[in-house]
Amino acid sequence: MIEIGSRNNAPTPQHPTQDIYIFSIDLSRPATPFCFEQSIGGGHANQGGARWLALDELDAWPGEWREHLRKADCAWVAQVIDAHPGADQAILVSVILEQHSQPVGRLKTIGNWLKRNIHVGGRYGV
Repeated sequence: MIEIGSRNNAPTPQHPTQDIYIFSIDLSRPATPFCFEQSIGGGHANQGGARWLALDELDAWPGEWREHLRKADCAWVAQVIDAHPGADQAILVSVILEQHSQPVGRLKTIGNWLKRNIHVGGRYGV
């Protein structure tokens, strides 16, 4: 499974310190490659979970996939999908993986890690 994006959105009504949204592509599941996960309070056991979907299942999923992608810090994936209406699922997966593998600078990598793992509350927080 290839993680495309993740971010801790805590504090939320569900948990004060951990509410992580994750979007991944699972190449071992070609029929349903898009994996939407949420980890609340440390795992999937009590709260949260994971759902694998096909391209044609996204709009019918009550989990609001575009909002999930935004919360997982990869809203650009929705833009890619919307920019290719009627495209083959395998082609979209390839396009997403290609864009995801674009090199980023060292500072951006550090900034993305901080954004995913450290929550700053208050007026000037994220």
